[in-house]
Amino acid sequence: MSQNGILIFSGVVSILFILVGIYGIQQKKKFSKRMQAMHKITGVIVDFDVVQHRNDDNMMEDLYFPIYEYDWGGIKKRLKSNSSRQAEPSIGKTVHILVDPQTQDAVCLEDEKSSQLVLLIFGAIGVVTLVLVILVKAGILPFFWWCS
Repeated sequence: MSQNGILIFSGVVSILFILVGIYGIQQKKKFSKRMQAMHKITGVIVDFDVVQHRNDDNMMEDLYFPIYEYDWGGIKKRLKSNSSRQAEPSIGKTVHILVDPQTQDAVCLEDEKSSQLVLLIFGAIGVVTLVLVILVKAGILPFFWWCS
C-alpha cells in the first residue's frame, strides 16, 4: 500500500473512532438527563453468572456478570448486569442502583459509567490518530515515524 493509501485509510479509521466517541458523548448526555428522574439507592452484589468465552488468542476465559440486589418499596429485587468483567466480582460489594419510579427500570450506575468510558476512549484514540495523520500529511512528522 502506498504512503497516501495508508494515510487515507488511517484518516478514515480515525474518523470512525471519533464518531464512536461522539456517540458515547450523546449516550452520556441522554443518560444524565434520564438520571435526573431516577432514584439513586444502594444495592449490593449478591451473585454472578459466569460465561465461558474464547479470547483473541483462542484461549477459553471466564467473563463474570454481577447480579445486584436492592430494596425498592419494601420489596427485594435483583438486577443482572449487562456488563461483563474478567475478574470475579466481590460478593457483598456496595453499588449504586438507579431506579426509574415510572417504569421500575433499574441500572447499576457503575456499569453505565464504565460502558460510557469505553466509548469516550475510542473517541480520544480517534482524535489523536487523526492529528498524527494530519501532521504526517503536512510534513511535520516523517512518514516512517508513522509506520515504524
